[in-house]
Amino acid sequence: MTEAAPPVMRMLDLNAHCGGGGIVGPNAWENPSLTGMHRLPPHSKNIRKMAHAYYDYRICDPDTQQRHYPSGPQPCVCLDSPGRGAGCVKSYANIADFTDSWSGRDEELRSEHGWKFRLFPDPKSIPANYILPAASVTTDELTFCKNSIKVPSNWTMDVPSHQNCCGVYDPPRYTNVQMPFDVLYPHVPESNPTGVYRLEFSALPLGWLMNDVNGTQVRRRVVLHLAGVEACFFVYMNGHFVGMGKDSRLPSEFDVTPCINHHSDEGGEGPTVGNAGGAEKNTLVIVVLKWCDGTFLEQQDHWRGMAGIHRSVFLYSTPANAFIEDVFCRASITNLKQQADSKSFPPLHKGLLEIQARIGRDDRSRVRGRNIYYNEQIECARSDGVTYRLVFQVFDLNWTPLFKVPIDPTDKGNTAVKDAHFRSNLISFKVDVPGNILAWSDERPTLYRLRATLVRIDPIAANVTSEIDVYNCYIGFRNIEIANRSLLMNGQPVMIKGVNRHDHSSTLGKAISLDDIRTDLRMMKEFNFNAIRTSHYPNDPFLYELADKFGLYVIDEANIECHGHYDMICREHVFALAMLDRVQRMVVRDQNHACIIGWSLGNEAGYSMNHKMLYGWIKGYDNSRFVHYEGSIRPIWGQLPHVYDRSDSAQGTDIICPMYPTIREMAEWADEIAPRIHENRPFIVCEYAHAMGNSSGSLSDYWSVIKEKHSKGLQGGFIWDWCDQGLLQVDKGESRLYDRHWHKYGGDFSDEPNDRNFCCNGMVDPERRPHPAMYEFKKCVQPIDFQLICSRKDGDQFELTLRVHNRRYFENLNDLVGKWSLTIGGYCIESGACSVQDILPQTSRDVTLADVASILGAGKWKDWVDAEIHLNVYAIMQRNVDSMELSDRVAIEQFSIHDLLAPSTKVPRSVPYYFKKMLNAPHHHSARVEKEGNGVKLSANGFIVRFKANAGFEYSQHGSNKYLVWDVTPNLFRAATDNDGVKLLAHQADDDSKPLGRWLRLGIDCISLEDVKIQINSKELYDQTCPSVLTSATIYAHPGKNAYKGIAVAERIAASLHGKCQRVKLGEFQVRVTMHDNGCVFVETTIRLDEHLADIPRVGIQFSIPNTLQTISSFSDGLFENYCDRRLAAHACIHRTLIEDYPRTYVVPQEQGSKMNMRWLFLSEDDGSIYDYGEKKRNARMDSSSEFDLENKIENAVAGKRGILLVSSGNLSHFTVSRCTDTQMFQARHARASELNPSTDRIYVRLDAAQRGMGTGSCGPQTLPEYLVNGGKYEMSFWIKPIGFHSSK
Repeated sequence: MTEAAPPVMRMLDLNAHCGGGGIVGPNAWENPSLTGMHRLPPHSKNIRKMAHAYYDYRICDPDTQQRHYPSGPQPCVCLDSPGRGAGCVKSYANIADFTDSWSGRDEELRSEHGWKFRLFPDPKSIPANYILPAASVTTDELTFCKNSIKVPSNWTMDVPSHQNCCGVYDPPRYTNVQMPFDVLYPHVPESNPTGVYRLEFSALPLGWLMNDVNGTQVRRRVVLHLAGVEACFFVYMNGHFVGMGKDSRLPSEFDVTPCINHHSDEGGEGPTVGNAGGAEKNTLVIVVLKWCDGTFLEQQDHWRGMAGIHRSVFLYSTPANAFIEDVFCRASITNLKQQADSKSFPPLHKGLLEIQARIGRDDRSRVRGRNIYYNEQIECARSDGVTYRLVFQVFDLNWTPLFKVPIDPTDKGNTAVKDAHFRSNLISFKVDVPGNILAWSDERPTLYRLRATLVRIDPIAANVTSEIDVYNCYIGFRNIEIANRSLLMNGQPVMIKGVNRHDHSSTLGKAISLDDIRTDLRMMKEFNFNAIRTSHYPNDPFLYELADKFGLYVIDEANIECHGHYDMICREHVFALAMLDRVQRMVVRDQNHACIIGWSLGNEAGYSMNHKMLYGWIKGYDNSRFVHYEGSIRPIWGQLPHVYDRSDSAQGTDIICPMYPTIREMAEWADEIAPRIHENRPFIVCEYAHAMGNSSGSLSDYWSVIKEKHSKGLQGGFIWDWCDQGLLQVDKGESRLYDRHWHKYGGDFSDEPNDRNFCCNGMVDPERRPHPAMYEFKKCVQPIDFQLICSRKDGDQFELTLRVHNRRYFENLNDLVGKWSLTIGGYCIESGACSVQDILPQTSRDVTLADVASILGAGKWKDWVDAEIHLNVYAIMQRNVDSMELSDRVAIEQFSIHDLLAPSTKVPRSVPYYFKKMLNAPHHHSARVEKEGNGVKLSANGFIVRFKANAGFEYSQHGSNKYLVWDVTPNLFRAATDNDGVKLLAHQADDDSKPLGRWLRLGIDCISLEDVKIQINSKELYDQTCPSVLTSATIYAHPGKNAYKGIAVAERIAASLHGKCQRVKLGEFQVRVTMHDNGCVFVETTIRLDEHLADIPRVGIQFSIPNTLQTISSFSDGLFENYCDRRLAAHACIHRTLIEDYPRTYVVPQEQGSKMNMRWLFLSEDDGSIYDYGEKKRNARMDSSSEFDLENKIENAVAGKRGILLVSSGNLSHFTVSRCTDTQMFQARHARASELNPSTDRIYVRLDAAQRGMGTGSCGPQTLPEYLVNGGKYEMSFWIKPIGFHSSK
């Protein structure tokens, strides 16, 4: 007998229910006209809050919920894995038995194993039995990943598990403009990773499908809610096809009632409803495809194809015959003009509600009736004679109703209701809100609660009414208008201080948690942001809830970007429906959020008839907000420079919203272009100040022109962007966990093609630590301006007045406390408070600073004429926002007292007090100079300086073989910032707008000193003749000599040189070292560079110090790094910190850590005091002006410590302290110790006479000319004094 052939495994056919994939018709996932199947209409209900309310109602005392949900909340549970997704909503599906905690109440969902997952290489390789219910398949037939997947999540974030279990390698992929695959739309690769999610849970209680209403059994429906699935998915319940959908960033809902399993009563199993089967457990299967035709509409600059169920999953129940399908409420103010002259504060307004609502029914609710309605008011009725009405009420946050009785728009006797229309299931009306209301704004985000209640009227039961459904949402009263080149919010031309934001978690990918969202918005408020653009897709609904509550304006952007097909898809008829579907569902989902001031048609998707259709639909549905679309001011073809006079741009955007304009372009638009073309729309930049790496140069210049030309239409913009999109990695090892953290980006997962680290362009790092540019932005847009005014009196008497200008538009400053501190030489001698109370919006008040004038008056300030005297003023936030302490400095300013009292007197910033510290130390013998072999040495008081043929010098202690300072060399290179050129993108080597290629071709990363000459002479140091040595040398550059393996730009340039590395003369270097009798040295450096050299990184020196000197104390500008074009917030101060083990401010190592205007720098050994320095500083008693002794302060700062003190003389230099050289940082691709290879025997100190600004050239304008460094003469001078090193004879 022949052996029987094994049965052929039947494969799942995803096209079976979608009419595609056969001889005729495309695959369902390659058909742009198919946006979904069996999806329910979109709505604005907050499903997360429904689940929260149901949880509270069941677990807590139901009586406490009665006033919120008179008939009880609708059943709703979250199916997320425990601890994921919905955050504060309890995840039920993975709880083995939750019955006990309900004290005997109804049994709820149970799941023994939670979500199971299997990854297949393509959608046609899935066995059909994976969708079958549990009773129809054995566990041996199904194979799943050993590690159960968490929902929500992205399967690409757990590559090893799926590769080992399923044999499918599907890593994260990052591309910017280019697609991650080479298949033309609408087709996607046949190798299309497909995930199967399977959840088995218990049968539903009968109450989910039937409930008693006044003795009548009323049928209910069960709805499955998927908040976000990337990118195309198919849903099966108990083996039945439910539906499918696309669009990765919006919810999809399906009625699963016909195929859900449930109990026949509350006590056990029994007959089923419809064809649902017995009380077997339910099996939910969701098949998710990584790529689909919708992928071509989702070409955003972020991680592509992260794939999976990345937002929460819910199951909820509503009445079936009639339910509240949706409510759209526009809440506006009717008396803005009357309030303009009112002196009341806060202003009280009259409110108007415009409400449109729908009463829905499920597919099985057939209704008999006429199909001709013409100018008739028709109540909503069903064939059984039951009618349904919607009534409305508005509450304040204390649940006080605004209307005496709920509003019934069908009640003709209610004269408050205007323009009421009801056509069966559609209701539309307007109603004036009685009394006064407070307006919503970013500064005062006052919210109200709207409740709509669906009432069932049963004629059989003597017209007894029953409340069967409730809709709740928050609303805010505000007006949005565009007029005279201004966006008016409640009549005011508010400034848009915005930022673009992607959904991103360094550990979860696109499955961002509610805590992450809360952290983002809290930080935005703390750093004075007031607006978000949801780039480039709708965000999780929780973001809009918080924006309503915290006060953040939002431009809600549709999930449409076609960057790689910029001119094409927008002109394709076959994509028109998909584009409209995405816009409609976004607008309906988010329509009631007060925070949303504008809708966006998407980003970088060309501009043609499809966009005009989208614009028309939005304006027809919601004309209370503006529409934004940057592409409408581009040329007809191509993403070329903006065309501000394009004739049809107003059919796509209500505002002028360019990306990355120059400052000059913005000023030109305001002064010349807009008046010439009679432009009436405001200029709000959708993207600017590209924050990639060490960036955001010229933020203050941008905001200077915005404020200057605000009245001409400039109104702010949105920084690109919020968060670096790095993915967290942790190295194994015994070092601190933080030291083992680093982040991957494009290409690190062998993902080809990729755009490397172009995804890392945030104002905060992937772990939400603020980059230094955040402090600069906060200062640029702070809501208060301070001005210090001096009024002279008799003699040396004067009066100081602080003029406080409130830049807010709606709020006074009563939530702030004003404070001041007076510093001399960086040390605080006195502090106090100054009132900023009751300063109304857009007004100023003068505050007399009598205490400050008393301290400095009668000529007392002249006692410190050689020191810097600063008055610091700041405003601190005191109120709480959602229980978050914001005791933070909202506004700051620093004033130079010398500039105010003696503006014609130049203050020496390196004051004589420091020189006294240098020179007044004891010494035994006079300094001397002598030859030593081929070199020269200086010696005094036990310290030696040796000069050798390399033109540098070595500073050491007599009798020690360890140097204090050595390897002093000129330094012209910096570890390129991403604005200098993205070093990992090879094509940027030839980009003329990026200087990095020129620098490497010039060879300034590798310089040498030749033709060295050493001269012995002397110099006068404060009436003392001291020996000095002058060395001079020629500076040569060596192009291509340094090899940077793996650095694409350097490798391309090295290849172009063909091994010909001819040296290039750059200029001359001189250093004069003069030694005082006490052993300290005075160093003067001169660097003369060829006048033809243009736009170089820096001009300065670098030297080494012992590795033990790891504590950095300085009197310089800023608590954080600063540069010549990013220094507005960097006020003079004394700061103390420990040097980092390696540079890690940015995901990709680059120039970092510089501070400008070094007065003094003390590098000392770590004595442990750094850890409690902050606490000591807070608790320290400040010196009164009569007790203040600057010399004693300096003495105490170094007392008992060992280190090196550097003090500037003349022009102040910039300084950087690091364990890595610039070439080490340039070689490294990640901020990772194993790549940076930080030094263990030395620390590098860099002093700069000049350094190039940061600019924003990675994507936008390069560094402004005034911040460039060119050839010429550069001089620096400074003292070096060993501290705590005991001199020896």
